[in-house]
Parts: sequence; C-alpha cells; structure tokens
Amino acid sequence: MRHETVLPEHVHQAACEHLLQHAQRGERQEDLCFALWRPSTGQHRRSAIVCDLVLPLDGERDLHGNASFDAAYLARAAKLARQQETGLAFMHNHPVPGWQDMSGPDVIAERDRISPIANATGLPLVGLTLGTDGSWSARFWQRQGSRLQCRWCDKVRVVGDRLRLTYHPAVPRPARKEELRRTIDTWGERRQQGLARLRIGIVGVGSVGCMVAESLARIGIEQITLIDPDRIETHNLDRLLYASKKDVGTRKVALAAHHLKRSATASRFSVSPLAGGIQEEDCYKAALDCDLLFSAVDRPLPKDTLNRIAYAHCIPVISGGVYVSNKATDGALGQAHWSVLVVGPGRRCLRCDGQYSSSDVVMEQDGSLDDPAYLVNMADGNQAPANQNVFPFSANLASLMVIEMLRLVIADEWWKFTGGKVDYQLITGRMTAESAQCKEHCSIAEKTAYGDADAYPFLVDSAKESKSAILQAITGLPAAFMRWLSSALGRAR
Repeated sequence: MRHETVLPEHVHQAACEHLLQHAQRGERQEDLCFALWRPSTGQHRRSAIVCDLVLPLDGERDLHGNASFDAAYLARAAKLARQQETGLAFMHNHPVPGWQDMSGPDVIAERDRISPIANATGLPLVGLTLGTDGSWSARFWQRQGSRLQCRWCDKVRVVGDRLRLTYHPAVPRPARKEELRRTIDTWGERRQQGLARLRIGIVGVGSVGCMVAESLARIGIEQITLIDPDRIETHNLDRLLYASKKDVGTRKVALAAHHLKRSATASRFSVSPLAGGIQEEDCYKAALDCDLLFSAVDRPLPKDTLNRIAYAHCIPVISGGVYVSNKATDGALGQAHWSVLVVGPGRRCLRCDGQYSSSDVVMEQDGSLDDPAYLVNMADGNQAPANQNVFPFSANLASLMVIEMLRLVIADEWWKFTGGKVDYQLITGRMTAESAQCKEHCSIAEKTAYGDADAYPFLVDSAKESKSAILQAITGLPAAFMRWLSSALGRAR
C-alpha cells in the first residue's frame, strides 16, 4: 500500500500563513501547529487528507529558533481529533526549500511524544514539514509490533486552483528521452518530471476518452487507468480512435490499452484497463488511487460518483461534453458546442453546473432513465441532448480537456486562472472561459476532504453487478430489476 498526503488549497494557504510568518519577515524562526486528517483508501494507495488546522493559543508553544509545544496543546488537539473522528497531524517548517527530511529532535517529537497520544484516535500520526517554497514532505507513523515505524509518503498534493506536487526523492524521476525532446523543451524538464509521474484515470473510453488517453501516452505520462464497461459497437466506428470493423464486440478498455502501449513514450509505462462502471467498487477504489481523473461519461450516476470523488477525496476531475442539435426543417446542423469543466475543492461542481440533478441519479438507479445523449451540460443545458457527434468535435474536446490538465499541473503563478470552465461555440467560432463557485449550501462542496467518511450510497459490488449484467443479457429485463434480482438471489443463498 502506497502512502500519500493531500491538502485542499485553503488548508495549505492557512498553514503557510502560520508556519512561514516569521520567514516572511526575514526571521530565521521555525513554527508548528497541529491539524486533523481523514483517510482516503484506494486499492493500492492510502492518502491522508488534511481537513483542518488546530492553531496554537497563547502560551501553547515556545519559539526559540526552533519551536516546541506545550503538553496542553497536544492534549487539546488530540481531544478535538477524537471528537471529530479524525486522525491527528503535526506540522512544522524548516528554513530551506523543497522536500524536507527529519532532524533527530523531529523524530523524537513525532515518534515518542505525539504518536502515542495520536494513536488514541484509532489512526496513525501524520507528520508534515513545510519548506520555504511551499513544498511539503509527509510521513505516517505506523505501529509495527511494539515499535513505531516511519513510512514516508511518495508525494504530497495540494489541490485547488492548481495541482501542486512534491515528490519524495526516492520516487524515480523520468529519464530524458529523444522521443520526448520536443515535449520537454516546450515546458521544461522540471515540469515534465512532475507531470509524467502523475497517475491519471480516464472514466469513459469512448471517442473523447480514447483521444485523451492517446495524448497522455504521447506526452510521457507513466501511469494511466482506463475505466469503461462497454464493448465496441458498429455505430462507434465513425468516432472511436483505434477501432475497426474487426474490433466490434471488443472491450473498449482492452483495445485502448493495447494501442497505448504502442504509443507511450515513457520508459516506465503502465496501463490498467478496468471493464466496469465507476460506481462499481473495484473501479471506484482504482479511481481513488489516481491523482487526477478525466470524465468522458454521459450518464448521471457516474457523473455523481466522480463529483463526490472530486470533493470528498480531493482528486480533481476534468469533465468534458459535446452538445449538437439539428434544424427541424431539413436535419442540417443547427448548433454545436463543447465545454470543459475542472471540478474539485474551491471550484464549481458538476451538479451546480447543471450537468445532472439528484432526481436524474435516482431515475437511473431505478431503471426509468433512458440512455441519454453524449454529453451534457452547456449554457442551455436544460434542453434534452441528442446523440449526434462526429470525430472532429470529439478530437477538439479531448484536446481542450488535456490542455486544461496542463494548465492545472504546469502553470506558473502568473498564469491567468480561468476558473476551470471553457466553452467553444462552433457556429460563432468563439471560445469563452468563466469562473464560478458552487451554489450556497451545496452538499457536494460541503463534503470537501471527508475522504472515506463520505460513504457513497450508490456504490455497487462488482461481482453482483457482473451477475446482474449476465441475467439482463439473457432475459432482456431492465438493469435495475436485474440488480435487485441478483441481490435477492445472493441473500437466498
């Protein structure tokens, strides 16, 4: 199990403001504070989501070049963690930039003084150290028999208007390759090293998702996860990259994975194809292993699932959609536009953007929702979408989605923040960008940094879903009824 730590932007900013206050005044003085964290557990990764700070009150810490805390401060923070059913984290800073190791006094403080108290929460202590440039290092203090073992995190992520990454020095850096010379020369080796080591998931490997995947493989991304339950059908052939007549009936993820291995430019490339829906437990857990997700899905339930992941687990989701309408008189093209929305902490969620409603999710769950079109919300998203789409529209949308990913990961501080939504209108040839927040009291945004504590109600067992799909294929009855029947048969046993 890999270990990582993630901070929402507002928590990161508040911690920097407190811990670096002396450095910003030119003083060589360290500082400290406690924080609360919640776990986010994927298939192969456990992340600590730092959800809140517990700043010191007067007299609870002593500053003397280094910094030390009073026992009452530790007791207050631990009590608060128990009350809120979170783990305890300890933060301090060092007067140098980059990933930080621990000094002898650091080890003694975290292992011997704080960890025994923190373990009363039922979760291990997470220690974090901040460098002067805003880079974090992090570690879990886990019990191994009678001893406490330091387990360093592979990386620390800060999620907000940017995706900021600090990797442990032991995480292998991608080697400079001739195949990537033009890519690296475009944005520099340092940014390529941060970008290439991301684990990226693509949910929906249709016409848009396949082209997103191809772009990522070409620019040197090392780890890609593909999630899609569907097989290739004849009507996909005019839009689906890689597909030909002989591929009809093949799993979309299998075909894409095969071709990505041929296209990939990274030395250590791996692709994980999962033939299932994002709401199935194994696919959901695989998504929680990712640092960033692309959404190229049309149905309300997977949109809702990804929406919850983006906020509760602090994993940014880049969602894209195409809307096409025809003239009623002669069937000619009436309008076409496509948009990209980046969702996650501090940004507008998919539901507040109008891409689906809670009633849509319920209708899909009970089987009363017909297959919707490809895809989704636009400015006039209250109109029923249609199934029209062509390869060039999908290609342009996929390109825009990857570009928004690049803005998120490699942007400098001086880059303009677009707010995460870009819309292209085909007829007028205009592209617009807008910034907007969630509606007041949005229940999705209110679950930011909840991690595993946000128990998703529509998660389904993958084995039961497979049994339901087989029964549906045999009987032709609605999927929702077959899920119920499959569950009932399981209980009868």
